[in-house]
Formats: sequence, C-alpha cells, structure tokens
Amino acid sequence: MSTHCYIGATSPGQPRRVRARAVLYDAHPHVVLPALAAIWAHHTRHDTAALITAILAHDWEHLDPDATTATTSSSLAGQRTVAGVGVALTSTTRGVVDSPEPVTVFPLCHARHLDAEWIYLLHPDTDTVTVHSTDGTRIATYPLHCWSPTRAPVQRLPQPTHGRDDR
Repeated sequence: MSTHCYIGATSPGQPRRVRARAVLYDAHPHVVLPALAAIWAHHTRHDTAALITAILAHDWEHLDPDATTATTSSSLAGQRTVAGVGVALTSTTRGVVDSPEPVTVFPLCHARHLDAEWIYLLHPDTDTVTVHSTDGTRIATYPLHCWSPTRAPVQRLPQPTHGRDDR
C-alpha cells in the first residue's frame, strides 16, 4: 500500500493556511526528508523558496532527486519526469500537456480531512521542514542541511528541534 502526503508551505500573512501539492507514493519521512534535502541542495542550490516553487508546480507521483528523463519511469501512464525533482502527475489533451491542477489550499487544523498520512511544511526563512501527522499535529522540525546528500548517509532521523511551533 502506498503512503500519501502533502508538501507545501504557509505564508507569513496567513500562517495557518497551507498551500500544498500531493505526493502519491513513498511519502514516509525516511524517504521524503532526504529527497527534499537533495532537491534543495542540487536542483534549487540551497534556496528554500525555489524548492517551494518547484514542489508547488505539480502534484507528484513520487519525488526523485536523481530523476532524469532518460532514467525515470512511472507506474502511471502519461506522467512527466521533472529532472532533479521527480515524476509529476500530468494529463494530456490531444498530445499536448495540460496545465497543472491548482494547488491544494487548506487550514492546517483541517488536515485530518485529507487522504494523507503526512504533511510537510517548508520554511524558507529557516531552511527547515516541519513534519505533521495526518491530523495536522506537529511532529518535529528538521533543518534541510541535516539531510544533505554531501553528508554521510544518516541511519536514523536527526534530532528535531523542540518547542512550541504554531506553524
């Protein structure tokens, strides 16, 4: 069975309203956190705002920072590889790729109504990602650099930052 998630961000003016995109497969933190860090380090060159833009461009079958059009395949027909990010969910009309669906917007307190086990919120001001459970409860916040592919492989989750965070 696949694990779904949403990845997105809030804005300073509306910190409780999430703008996010769905990821259909491989959404557990042990997969998503290293993938986000690798995309952040290589595709967006440590620019978290650019990472947010890349993620919000499409809904995703799965994230794959090593994706190239030559090496990545999809289990779903008609999907499009976005090099360095993953396999985007796309549709076509008469052979032309359609515009992506609008981003999903929801209040974090209503996250339990989504079909997702995890919600990841990116924070460009601190280069961090906060992991939330299916009901919107904050689990932990991790710096993206802790998952950097230039570091030795991490066998377990790094210690999260603790303390009250109302994001």
